[in-house]
Amino acid sequence: MGSLLLVLVLVTCFVGLSAWQVDRAQHKNDAVDAADVEEIEPFNEVMEAQAPMPGILADQRVSLSGHWLPDNQVVVPGRVLDGDKGYWVVTMFAPDGARLGAPAGADADDKTIAIPVLRGFTTDEQTAMESRAAEGPVEMKAQIGPVEGPKPGNSLPEGQVRTVSTSQLINLFPDLLTYSGFLIPESASGAAASIATDGLAYVPPTTTREEGGFDLQSAGYAIEWLIFAVMALYMWWQLLRDDFVRRRLGSDSDTQDPASPVEYVVVKSAGRSSIDPEVMSGLTGLPAHRHGAKKPRSRRGRSADGADSTNTTPTEGN
Repeated sequence: MGSLLLVLVLVTCFVGLSAWQVDRAQHKNDAVDAADVEEIEPFNEVMEAQAPMPGILADQRVSLSGHWLPDNQVVVPGRVLDGDKGYWVVTMFAPDGARLGAPAGADADDKTIAIPVLRGFTTDEQTAMESRAAEGPVEMKAQIGPVEGPKPGNSLPEGQVRTVSTSQLINLFPDLLTYSGFLIPESASGAAASIATDGLAYVPPTTTREEGGFDLQSAGYAIEWLIFAVMALYMWWQLLRDDFVRRRLGSDSDTQDPASPVEYVVVKSAGRSSIDPEVMSGLTGLPAHRHGAKKPRSRRGRSADGADSTNTTPTEGN
């Protein structure tokens, strides 16, 4: 009964863990459904400068107004659009009413808050380097993209970087405060819109968020916990069955069953360091000398007609 109670506790834990993994497998859909990224939100309500960007904000559509900082611009080589390899042109954009998410020090009032914006794509390096945004008010609808990790770009020309990394942009533009994300415009209006202009092609927003669906990894873990529960029950049943069989056959008694006698064969006498060759001969059927005994000697003679003969008994004279 004690072992049964232990097994029941283990099975309950295993089934509970399996249910937890099933819940995690479904949580992937719940998280995607909870983040309504298709609804356009005011930029300043979802993003704060100098603060980490929650992953749930990836691909969020936002609306904002502000102006370009034309001199604060970088070119990102190695990008692909419609199968053509070329360059991104990323220009810093100062949103109206921007907010700081964390204290930035006493000199924060002297700095401009800006976010990187992907203005367009071109296959020509000179066009990318010479393109500039116009000055003036801009209204924009865009999608938030997560910033990329920094990569060394010492071999690149001045003004080019390998990734859209805010840590690198801060070093390039020390007079700016920025965000943990960048914007991919959907549309822009105003005289200074500057999206897909000046020789640049429009870059459509892409989805970086994981799609919904059943999490197969968590589902696999759930099945494993159920297998552990079945194994615990099976092991308990086997132990119970073996104990029942032993009691049924009386194998737990100290007496030997007379119906099943055990035969013993002594092959070496006590005190001897080797097995008796005669005993080994009886066990194997081979001659004793094959097991170390002395080979019997025979006497040979020659008969009167010259043939060899063997005498096995002694002869006596007349």
